[in-house]
Amino acid sequence: LFSKSLALSTLKTSIDNMARSALLPLSLVAAGLVLVLNAGFGAFVPSPSAVAAPTAEARFLAAASPVALAMAGSLPAFAEEIDSAEAYNRKVMTGVSVCLSLALVLMGIIIFYTRRVVENKWLN
Repeated sequence: LFSKSLALSTLKTSIDNMARSALLPLSLVAAGLVLVLNAGFGAFVPSPSAVAAPTAEARFLAAASPVALAMAGSLPAFAEEIDSAEAYNRKVMTGVSVCLSLALVLMGIIIFYTRRVVENKWLN
């Protein structure tokens, strides 16, 4: 009977210690959560009290911006024509750069798989 009461008191003490040890981290987490939530309210910008109606000048400037961008996009059409030698050189350079890029990718693939085969000692 004495050993059962001793075992129960030990079990009760260990449960109390577990409750105490869990209480401190939970309280620290709760305090941190409250601190973070309270600090977050300063990050938002308050809404404006009233929206002002746009003036005629503001509407004109808002419409002028897309028109100016559209005109700037059409400027290369008004530029000088490129002579045939320059056009040919551009085509050749574009073709060479595409072929070299593909050759580099192919060489990378070949090197990758060659290393893989050598690591497997397939050649030996």
